[in-house]
Amino acid sequence: MRPLQPPLTLLSSFQSYASYFVRCLKASFAYRAATITNLLTAAVSYSITIMIWRQVYSQNPNLLIPSDQMYVYLLLAGCVNYAMIMNIEFRISQRIRTGLVATDLLKPVDFQIAQGIQAISDGFFNGSMGIMVFLCGFLVFGTRMFPPDFQCLGLFIISFLLGFTVMYGVCFVFVQGAFYTYSGYGIMASRNALQLTFSGVSAPLAFYPPLLKTIADWLPFKHIIYSPISIYMGWAKNADSYHLILQQAGWALFLFILGKIIMKHALKQLEVQGG
Repeated sequence: MRPLQPPLTLLSSFQSYASYFVRCLKASFAYRAATITNLLTAAVSYSITIMIWRQVYSQNPNLLIPSDQMYVYLLLAGCVNYAMIMNIEFRISQRIRTGLVATDLLKPVDFQIAQGIQAISDGFFNGSMGIMVFLCGFLVFGTRMFPPDFQCLGLFIISFLLGFTVMYGVCFVFVQGAFYTYSGYGIMASRNALQLTFSGVSAPLAFYPPLLKTIADWLPFKHIIYSPISIYMGWAKNADSYHLILQQAGWALFLFILGKIIMKHALKQLEVQGG
């Protein structure tokens, strides 16, 4: 399937993507009520997680990670996880099911990059909500919410951006299954289950049994949540921090290329339903 117009120049492509980003960001803010409801739901979920860990520490006070660091970790994991939320799977699967993806593929812009721009707009909006949660955490934990030094903060920013790219790559790869199933619900549930298990959003991977920890080390999910927060909190220092960032960059590049290859093959059996 070829675009109706010739490919855009580099400058025209940049202007198109910038304009698209602005429109997507405005659309995100247009649904504030739904997003705030999701934020409150996430707050309740993480409150339950913290209450569970409080009970664990009351019975086992001498765990590997002190309780004050654990509560800060869980709150940071919630903030980062919320900033990583993107609706790419739902959007693409819906457009595949309705056949609207055909019009997307005819546009003279790269489909994968365009979806990434929309994911970034999701991240901007959800990230603003995550900052509000961080400020609430600061009222409770004070300066313990801050990284130990500016180096950790700087490396965290790089790691966070790479983690967002890895998250997008994972979602884009998984949603390609919708070209075959014409429904993204099972795919989203599978990806979400793997992410909740191996990203470290509910517990640091240091607490995992050796087998699960080994599996997590070979999957990209830990680089979405656990790696950035490990750098932020100073658990990964110096060479370890740079090693994690290199791994994130490698996964981001690999997933981008993999997504492009899988989509190329998936398009060969695309059927526009109702056409």
